[in-house]
Amino acid sequence: MNKVALAFAGVVIAFAAACVTINVYFPEAAAEQAADRIIDKVRGESTNAGDADNTGALLQSRDPVAEPVRVVAARYFVNLLVADANAQSTVDFDKPSARKTALENSLSRRFPQLEPFFDSGAIGVNETGTIEIRDRNLVPLKDRNALLQLVNAQNNDWDALYKEIASLNGQPDWEDSIRRTFASRWVAKADAGWWYKEGGGWKQK
Repeated sequence: MNKVALAFAGVVIAFAAACVTINVYFPEAAAEQAADRIIDKVRGESTNAGDADNTGALLQSRDPVAEPVRVVAARYFVNLLVADANAQSTVDFDKPSARKTALENSLSRRFPQLEPFFDSGAIGVNETGTIEIRDRNLVPLKDRNALLQLVNAQNNDWDALYKEIASLNGQPDWEDSIRRTFASRWVAKADAGWWYKEGGGWKQK
C-alpha cells in the first residue's frame, strides 16, 4: 500500500467521522408531535430501516483485503453515514419510563387547579416552557400563597420531564431545545386570552 493511498484513506475516514458528528441534529418535528401529545394529556384533552440494515450487511460482507484502499475507505464512509441515519431514526420523544409517566400524571392532576389562573391572566407560559405569575393582583390575597406553591410544584415537574425526555434519548444537551419546543406548542394550543412570554415581554393570545 503506497503513501498516497494511505493518506487518501486517512482523509476520507477523518471526513466521515466529522460528518457523523455534524449530522447529530435536533429533530424538531418529532419533538413537536410529542409536545402536542403531552400537553393534550396535561390539559385533559384527547390526543425504511430494514433497507438500511440490508445495506449495512451487504457492505460488511465485502473482503477489505481484496478491495483497493480507496474503495474500502469509501465503503467505510457509507457505513458511517448509514449508522448515523439509523441513530437518528431511533429518536423517540414518546419513549416510556416509569418516571416520565409519573411526571405526566402529576402535571395532569395539578392542571385543573391552575387553569382558572390561566383564564384570568394571573399566570402565563414563559419561553422556557414553564409557568410564571404574570399579575398577582388578579389573585385574591388569600389564594396567592397556594398559587405560588402550585406554580413551583408544576414547574419542578416540567423541569424534571424535559430532563427525562432528553436523557431517555441519550441527548442531555437537547434539554434546552425541548423546552423551547414545548413553550412554542403551549402557545399554539393556548386558549384565546391566555398570556405567554415572547422576547422577554408578555403577549396575549
